[in-house]
Amino acid sequence: MKTQQRNIVTCVLLSLVTCGIYGIYWMICLAKDVTTVKDKDRNATTNIVLFILLPFLGFFLAERQFTEDLKAMGIAHEDRSILYLILGLLGIGVIVDACLMQNDMNNILASNGNNGTNGANA
Repeated sequence: MKTQQRNIVTCVLLSLVTCGIYGIYWMICLAKDVTTVKDKDRNATTNIVLFILLPFLGFFLAERQFTEDLKAMGIAHEDRSILYLILGLLGIGVIVDACLMQNDMNNILASNGNNGTNGANA
């Protein structure tokens, strides 16, 4: 699966309309995208499991790894891992964290010239 930009509003609406089923798919895609931003061959299984079973921890660890990978690639990125952890522990983190992380991923893809033209936006 190719990393692509996703329309955040569309993802949230589809998650609501499908009673969370699309949200699970979105989390799996987001976990894969964030994990493989530097190394396309890196295994994303751990992040996928954490995103689904312990989202506050999954987002926290994925953001840490994402920030380190981007720093190694020479791309500036603000580490929001503590924010993701706090929002997750407060119980409002899953959708907000996903939106923030997807926004960061979209910005990185846009700055690298990848506009996700291999298919749909969502």
